[in-house]
Amino acid sequence: MQELAQEYAVFEEMRTELESKHMGKIIVIKGEKVVGTYGNLEDAARAAVQRFGRGPYLIKEIGEPEVVLPSMVYGVGR
Repeated sequence: MQELAQEYAVFEEMRTELESKHMGKIIVIKGEKVVGTYGNLEDAARAAVQRFGRGPYLIKEIGEPEVVLPSMVYGVGR
């Protein structure tokens, strides 16, 4: 997650605007740049891979609730 901190910060800065204009779309962010918004995950992933290869880059559904997993999922909670 640390390697995508910049991308998440960009998303958070734009969250209100994105949710008002692009709710339910998929966004791709690389570094400080919004690459684009897409109608589905497949199109977003295809565009990101064609442009940047394996990544890292952020691909996220706009308006999707954040999911926080317990640390036990990662093997840290023991």
